[in-house]
Order: sequence, then structure tokens, then C-alpha cells
Amino acid sequence: MIKIRCVVERITYQSPETGYTVLKCAVKNYNDLVTVVGNLVDANVGSVLLIDGN
Repeated sequence: MIKIRCVVERITYQSPETGYTVLKCAVKNYNDLVTVVGNLVDANVGSVLLIDGN
């Protein structure tokens, strides 16, 4: 399991009914955007997220 702190750069898909979201985040010291998938109902472009995952 890893933990990252990131800033939402782009929302690829978000279901208002279920909260299922696919987004791209900028992470410090990473050159590429990181893809995040999960139930993120309140995620918006510019939001700072603290994420646990695999």
C-alpha cells in the first residue's frame, strides 16, 4: 500500500449516482500524471487529495 498527496489536474470520468471517478493527479517528484480510480464524490479540478492505494 502506498500513500500519495496530489492535486487533481483532470477528471476523465465521474458518475454522479455512484461517485465512481477516474482522474489524473499531479504528484510532487513524479514527471507524469498519476491515474486515480475510486469512489471520489467531491473531487474537483484543483482539489488536493490524500490517497491510500495499491
